[in-house]
Amino acid sequence: MPAFIAPLDAEYISLKRAALLLAHERPGIEPAELMEMFKHALFRREFERSETGIAGIDPRDDRNYPQLRIEAPNLNLNPDLRRLPPEHQPQEYLAATAVTIAQVLSVRDALPGEQETWSTFTSFLPDEAVVCNTLHDLARIPYSAFPAAAQEILGNIVLAKTKLRSWMLLKGYELPSFLEEAKRAVGKEPEAESAEPQAQNDNSDTARGRPRKAAWGRIRQLIRQRHAAHPDEPRSVLAFDAHKLATTEFDENDLPSVGSITRQIKSILATEV
Repeated sequence: MPAFIAPLDAEYISLKRAALLLAHERPGIEPAELMEMFKHALFRREFERSETGIAGIDPRDDRNYPQLRIEAPNLNLNPDLRRLPPEHQPQEYLAATAVTIAQVLSVRDALPGEQETWSTFTSFLPDEAVVCNTLHDLARIPYSAFPAAAQEILGNIVLAKTKLRSWMLLKGYELPSFLEEAKRAVGKEPEAESAEPQAQNDNSDTARGRPRKAAWGRIRQLIRQRHAAHPDEPRSVLAFDAHKLATTEFDENDLPSVGSITRQIKSILATEV
């Protein structure tokens, strides 16, 4: 996952920037209306459909997903910084599904209306029907009804321009000038890494002479359960969700970082039983 995406990066664009540029080329359409369209697409999971995938890139590659800016999952963070509000802590980008975005809005108390309205979704491990109903409702609730904090989070979501171009072509929308040069061809995409970092086994902490984190067993179980239910989710999302659930069961000192979990997912799933 990228730690930082510069606004001058020609490969990516934030939703709020895309809305402004589109509105500039479409007289009579306001940026808020275009953010309504993007919000609807996010929660309808349109950016997760295979038809909007970037050609030549693994469907599970992070670049095929919206990038959500969120606090960095760093347990070695200065304790004083950890006392800051989450939105003021060091940030990085996470490849996010609609479910992850809804979860983040929930954690930020940024869902429309009162939090009690969403109690079935925010309960521990909501079932699939509750999740689907929640996303359906969030897609249909007007963008103007979302609190300012939610609009800020949604507006700062970043897409690869090739991803946005693919989505607009799928929907049959005329391409704006800033997407005309964003080709689907893999040659126009950032080069994929030639190889993954070598996967570490579950006892890597012990191998380095450090005590093994107590939460590892539960995290492996959560990852395998989530992967069985959602096999197409990217590894970064599996790691984030497993870490989030594990924080409700373990003390912070017993938890590995999201980065450590992500690096070990390949070996965890390879030994899935």
